[in-house]
Amino acid sequence: MAKKTPVPDTNVVKLKYMDTEPGRIPKGAKTLMQGWEYAAAEPLLDGPVSRRVAVIDFDPDTGAVIPGARFVPPKGRSPGRYKVKNELDVEAADFMQVSVFSAVMKMMSIFEAQDVLGRKLRWAFNGEQLLVVPRAGKMPNAFYHRDSRSLQFFFVDDPNRRGRLVYTCLSPDIVAHETTHAILDGIAPDLYNATSPQSLAMHEAIADLGAVMLAVRTDRLLRQVMLDTGGDIRKPGAFNEIARQFGEAIYGERRPLRDLYNKASMSKPGKLDLDEPHDLSTVLTGALYALLVAQYEEIRKEDFQVRLAKEETKRKQAGQPALTKEEREKFRFSVSGFALFKATEKFKRIAFRALDYLPPGEVSFADYGRAMVAADTYSNPDDPEPRDFIRAEFVRRGMVDDVATLEPVDPGFDLPADLDLEQLTRSDWAAYQFAEKWRENLLIPAKTPVEVRPRLDVTRKTWRKDGKPALTRALLFKVAWQATQELQSGDFFHEVAVARGTTLAIDWETRKVRALLSTSPDHPSQRDGSTERNNAMRKTFLASNIAGGVLEFGSPNVQIQNGTLRVRAMGQMLHMMGH
Repeated sequence: MAKKTPVPDTNVVKLKYMDTEPGRIPKGAKTLMQGWEYAAAEPLLDGPVSRRVAVIDFDPDTGAVIPGARFVPPKGRSPGRYKVKNELDVEAADFMQVSVFSAVMKMMSIFEAQDVLGRKLRWAFNGEQLLVVPRAGKMPNAFYHRDSRSLQFFFVDDPNRRGRLVYTCLSPDIVAHETTHAILDGIAPDLYNATSPQSLAMHEAIADLGAVMLAVRTDRLLRQVMLDTGGDIRKPGAFNEIARQFGEAIYGERRPLRDLYNKASMSKPGKLDLDEPHDLSTVLTGALYALLVAQYEEIRKEDFQVRLAKEETKRKQAGQPALTKEEREKFRFSVSGFALFKATEKFKRIAFRALDYLPPGEVSFADYGRAMVAADTYSNPDDPEPRDFIRAEFVRRGMVDDVATLEPVDPGFDLPADLDLEQLTRSDWAAYQFAEKWRENLLIPAKTPVEVRPRLDVTRKTWRKDGKPALTRALLFKVAWQATQELQSGDFFHEVAVARGTTLAIDWETRKVRALLSTSPDHPSQRDGSTERNNAMRKTFLASNIAGGVLEFGSPNVQIQNGTLRVRAMGQMLHMMGH
């Protein structure tokens, strides 16, 4: 009896995005788009438009809104799709609209996966729909803008093709980078208003790593990089370079926007400007990319040895000669692609799950390091190697002075075994009652108003060192408050507002506190000098931006109230000025 072809779920839609950087389009390609299946839980409309993402496209000459790509619903065995007339015409409106939408949705799916955040994303703004503008105007920029609830992608003249343009919405790197900014803003909204270079730099670093995560899932790009580098992802031109074509259009030379495989250090900055968030971000991205490289090399070596042993046994049994040196190298290369995929799967769990553990407030690199160690210890207590690498790398790059700085701190208290976590999750009243009862333990200053953030009930899947899957369920309880730091600037103000906060990770089954992370200077982890270092960098950074005219007093984002400077959307101001 013939085997029946399964009929796909009527909600399955095949979304397609640009599968290479515009400057690396291969000759003879039949399509320049890669598809992935999206299980739509809501109606999809022309545009493309979904409940959470909507593309709004403008004619670059007239500024008029133009029709969006048409949605073709599922029919029979065919999944739904957005119609693109020519999948080789990258400058056609429908190609750009569908590509940028699909890449944004793909990035959201990476973060929402059960082995990463294990929950639906929330945006930092009121409302559930992120607007995406693929051709927002002509200037060398692309950015996420919270107030307009949008991702804005611009275009510039192509220095290599007279009369042609370079569209940022066509670069998977740039789309992934800006989407990750929006995602991170929903996870850690205080970073958007931060005045600390480290907080702002962390936004850039995580966004750069988001671009890497999309790149390794883009088949054509993955194959090309593996061929160009021989499987060595440390080489220039690998995944460590961000948006090469756009970088060339801006700088007029063969260089990417940023190179992630680097030796950048806070203790030995050299030409690095530690007060400039994009420069400073290379310290953190360098450390994280080094972790990815280490994981990849380890997995590739293990896979190579296992498969090599099988191949040699097979040849011996068949009476064939042993592999030559050249054949062994080809064999090593053959395992590279899958080894990289496995390494990035492990990496994303370590780097991105930690974001939910971040305490509210203006975090430092050290705070993020502690969040990575705490989250990974909870998920994989018997696999310390990645955490050991993180500790050593953070010390080597001057982000912390001692590995002990990143060790989990004993919270010093126990919660009642009968604590009703369901009620604590659902009820704001119960959450505020809890915060008041445990105010001292949560390091909330006396007589200071506190804000209880939405509670996160997260169940995450992970793979232990023995390869077996495991589930962990935790309640992440977050409180935030406003503090100040002394900052003298003539007679105008004498302090700056700084957000602080605490994250409490509670094991759902045992009610045990698995981690307490805080940006309060009273938390034991902050006594290593990271708070003082962060404060000093904030002073220098603000003084520089006041002198440079970035901060315009009296504007909606820069206010002085009772001698306190209050700044919002600092990162956005830097983006708008092209920093």
